[in-house]
Amino acid sequence: MRISVQWSVTSLLICLVMGYGCEKNMERSSQPQWVQVPIADLSSVAGKWDGLIRVVPHQRRDDWVTVTIASDGRYEFSSLRTIGVFSGGGQFALDEGKLLSKSERGTVEAVLYKAGGQRMLKAKGRAADGTEYTAEVKPVK
Repeated sequence: MRISVQWSVTSLLICLVMGYGCEKNMERSSQPQWVQVPIADLSSVAGKWDGLIRVVPHQRRDDWVTVTIASDGRYEFSSLRTIGVFSGGGQFALDEGKLLSKSERGTVEAVLYKAGGQRMLKAKGRAADGTEYTAEVKPVK
């Protein structure tokens, strides 16, 4: 009888562990896989985007940024911070399927990703003072 109880408990634990592992794998597979796609023309990314912007290396909390891109590539961004507003703008050009902007204030490169019918721009920037930023923004609905 004792062996039967031990075997039942062991079987139950194995089933629970395997079930948990399968459940975790199913959760991962249901997550959309972001795939980089080339940007064919500037108008395809025109509109208002928002999401998180981070200082690299991560020195403090993330900030929320809003970016507006015109169909000709002009853009403006703003991020409200506890120490004030971080804002600017410029002109994007297409470079090998990516957005690229260079000015005396810094550089920005943005790449378009798609997953499950969603779009996201991932951007890397470097200010003239050497501060580096990353951002992930999605279209505002």
